[in-house]
Amino acid sequence: MFHTIPGEGRISSEVYAGELVEGLRRIGNGRVEVSHWTASGRLRRAAGSVQALARVAGCIDRYVIGQWQARGHDADVNHIIEHGYGHLAFSLNPRRTVVTFHDAIVSKLQARELPVDAYPRLAMLGVRVSQAGIRRVAAVITVSESSRRDLLRFTDFKPSRVHVIPEGVSERFRPPDSQDGDHPKWAEGRRPRILHVGHCGVYKNIEGILRSIALLVRRLGPQVLFVKVGGPFTQSQLALIARLGLERHVQHLGRVPAKDLPGVYADADLVLMPSLHEGFGLPVLEAMACGTPVIASNQGSLPEVVGDAGLLVEPTDVEAIAAAAERLLTDAELRADLRMRGLERARTFTWERTARETLAVYEKVHEENR
Repeated sequence: MFHTIPGEGRISSEVYAGELVEGLRRIGNGRVEVSHWTASGRLRRAAGSVQALARVAGCIDRYVIGQWQARGHDADVNHIIEHGYGHLAFSLNPRRTVVTFHDAIVSKLQARELPVDAYPRLAMLGVRVSQAGIRRVAAVITVSESSRRDLLRFTDFKPSRVHVIPEGVSERFRPPDSQDGDHPKWAEGRRPRILHVGHCGVYKNIEGILRSIALLVRRLGPQVLFVKVGGPFTQSQLALIARLGLERHVQHLGRVPAKDLPGVYADADLVLMPSLHEGFGLPVLEAMACGTPVIASNQGSLPEVVGDAGLLVEPTDVEAIAAAAERLLTDAELRADLRMRGLERARTFTWERTARETLAVYEKVHEENR
């Protein structure tokens, strides 16, 4: 199994890899032996906090040094767990290689399909190299139907070789025993907590969230609190917080340890994820498993994950985001209904299912190369 370089911040991809490996061990009955590989990432570490230098060093680590280091690490089946490392297929036997394709964010940014101004030129060059590698492999796993459509559009990969296998949710994500779904957590003097889990990149729509929080403060009062888990706000986002007068309404928890994350979800009154695009959207699934209602974007993969168990909104409509949050915070019947629906839907996404379907892909690739 070929991992991402430590320090790149690809947390979701590594969660996927870790849970998949545990699932394979549980169902494999000794038939599956998993070995792990990752590039050293020494240049990026040496660059330290100098961002421009770190970006260049990271590209050299991944596309030059890592490419060379991967040579000779072929197994019966090679699994590259992150599509951004698809270029490793040039160092492996492509007929025995599987890649997981999570999303086409960078390709969509380059194609101007997302309403943002960012154009990651250096990243796009790397994506082209990785896409060229992906075109060579035996099979691609996508984590959603949305990602499958994007893969086929941007790479012209053979459709019959693409397998949609959704992610799962760990059993540690569950409601606390004392939680009362009909009683708002903030009803007895505690501030209503609106949670977002993830980084602050351009497609996460943090600006839209902040503007919707400002509307909620005006409508529901100064007790509204936006809790942010994940990487730091950008300078422009911090400036927006100041312009909107939200300094006392934003709590940034940083990167929360995995063991503490279920408690953070359970402590929130709702999870807000109106992303401009997602390849899967693991935080909304984790929130539903913890009994916390979700409001998510109607774009990308999020409707596939949420189904009818949450409220879907147009991510560019700040008024619609704020109205959905206000409705959910003030409507006890709706809150209880979505909590029940979310718990039921989350039970259908298991890492065991992910592992079984992934193992079937491995077996097919292995059989074709015997």
